[in-house]
Amino acid sequence: MKKDTLRVIGVLACCITFVFLAACQSTDVGTDTEEVVPVETSLVNAGSLTGNQSISATTEALSEVALTPSINAEIMEVRVDKGDTVEEGQVLAVLDDTDLQHALEQERAAYERAKSTITMAEAGERGAQANAEQSRVALENADHAINQAREQYEQAQTNLKQAKENQGNSMEQAERSVASAERSLETAKRGLETAERERDRSQQLFDNGLISKQELEQAEEAVEDAKDNVQSAEDSLSDAEDNLEEIQQEYDIELLESDVEQARLQWEEAKDAKKELQTSIDSAEAAVDEAGGSIDDANAALEQARIAVEQAEENLADAVVRAPTSGKVLDMNGEPGEMYGGQEPILTLGELNALHAVANVTPNQLTLFEEGNEVSVRFPSVETETTGTVTHVASTADENGMFPVEVQVSNADQSLRAGIHAELLIEETYVKDSLLVPTEAVITMEGEPSVFVAEDNTAELVSVEVIREESDYTAVRADDLADGSTIVVRGQYFLTDGAAVEDVTEIEDDSEEAEEAAEPDAGGEDA
Repeated sequence: MKKDTLRVIGVLACCITFVFLAACQSTDVGTDTEEVVPVETSLVNAGSLTGNQSISATTEALSEVALTPSINAEIMEVRVDKGDTVEEGQVLAVLDDTDLQHALEQERAAYERAKSTITMAEAGERGAQANAEQSRVALENADHAINQAREQYEQAQTNLKQAKENQGNSMEQAERSVASAERSLETAKRGLETAERERDRSQQLFDNGLISKQELEQAEEAVEDAKDNVQSAEDSLSDAEDNLEEIQQEYDIELLESDVEQARLQWEEAKDAKKELQTSIDSAEAAVDEAGGSIDDANAALEQARIAVEQAEENLADAVVRAPTSGKVLDMNGEPGEMYGGQEPILTLGELNALHAVANVTPNQLTLFEEGNEVSVRFPSVETETTGTVTHVASTADENGMFPVEVQVSNADQSLRAGIHAELLIEETYVKDSLLVPTEAVITMEGEPSVFVAEDNTAELVSVEVIREESDYTAVRADDLADGSTIVVRGQYFLTDGAAVEDVTEIEDDSEEAEEAAEPDAGGEDA
C-alpha cells in the first residue's frame, strides 16, 4: 500500500511538470506543427532481479559464564560493578580463605605422612626379600652338605666292609688283586686308544658325508665309555693298592665302626638343618608378601592423600574468583561481609566481543540460510550495518513452527549490546536472466502493461509481460524489447504510439549512480 501511494504521488508530480513544459513549448507553435513531448529516458538491462529480504532478529551474548565457587565463605572483596568490562584472569571477587589455608596445611601434612609410610613399607619389603634370598642360598649349601655327609657315610661303610673282608685274606691275594687291576687298566687304555682312533675315522667320514650324525655321536659315546672304563680301572687299581697297604698295616675295626657312626650322625644333622632352612624360607616369603600388601595399602593411602591435597588446593583457588575470559559483568549476587552459600552464581559474565543475532524464520525462509555463509546485519538503533556469519541453522522447528537461526557478528569495540533489535538482510534472486526496466517506465495502455521505446525522437508503444515488479525495477518479457533499448521513464503519460519526443534526460556526474545504472542485476528491498 505504501509503495502504491508513493508511486501515485510521483506520477501526479510528473504529469504536472510535463503539462507545464508542454504548454510553454506550444505557445509559439502553429496549429499545423506536430507537438514534441519532452521526456526522460533510461536503458533496458539484461540481468537478474534481486532484492534484500529483511528478517527481524535480537542480539544475544555469544556466551554467558556463571561463576559459582564451590565453597561456603564470607565475601571479603568485590572488585567490579555490574556492567564493567573485564579481562581474562582478572580478579573479580575474594572470599575468606582462612579455614581453607588450614585445611590445605593439614592435607599436605597427611600426604607427607603417607609418603613416609610407603618408605618404611618398602624398606621392610627389601629386608624380607634379603632374608628370603639368604635362606635360599643357605638351602643350596645345605643340599651340598647333605650329599657330602652321605658320601662320607657310604665311604665309611665301605671302608669297614673292606677291612672286615680283607682281614682274613693274605698278602698274596692282595698282590694278585693289584696285578689284575693293573692288567685291567692296560686293557682299558688300549680300548680307549682304539675308541679314539675309531672316533677320528668317523669324524673324517662324517666330514666327507659318508656316515650320519648319529653314527658319529655313537663313536663319540664309545670314547666316553672307554674313558669311563679307564677311570674305573684306575679307581680299581687305586683301591687294590690301598687294600694292599691296609693289609700290610694292622686293622682297627672298632675305629672304622666309630667312623661309620660319626658319618651317619653328620648326615642326619645335615638333613635336619635343611628342614629348618626350608621353614625359614617359607617364613621369609610370607614376610615378603605381607610387606608387598603393606606397600599396596600405603600407595592407596598416598593416592587418597594426593587427591585430598588437590581438592584443598582447588577450594583455596576458588576463594579468588577470576574471569575465565574477557567479557562484561551481566549480574552480581553478594556484597562484602555477606556469606556466600554456593547456591547461585556470585557473578555472571557475558562474552561481548562477538554477539549472536538470533532470528526465528519460517520454513520458506529457511532455505536462505546455510551455516558458514555471510549475511548483512543492520542495527537500526545505532544506525550500523555489518557482515555476520551464519553459525547455526536449526534442523527442527520450535513449538511455534519457526526455525531459530544464529548469525555471529563481531563486536570488538563493544558498541553493540545484547538484547537490541537487528535485521538480517538476505539478498534474494527473484527472477533470473530477464529484461529489467525501471518500474516507473511501465504503464497500462488499453489494459496491458506497456513501455514507450524512444528511437529517432519517436516514441513506440511496446506491450510487455510483467514477470515480477519491485519498487525500483521490474522484470519483463517482450519480443520488441532488447538489452540496451532506450525507454521513457518521465513523460510517458503524455505520449501516444508514434508521438514525437525530445530526450531531456540530464547526464548524471555522480560516479556511484552511473555504476548503479550499469549494474546488470537490479531489485528492491522488502520492508
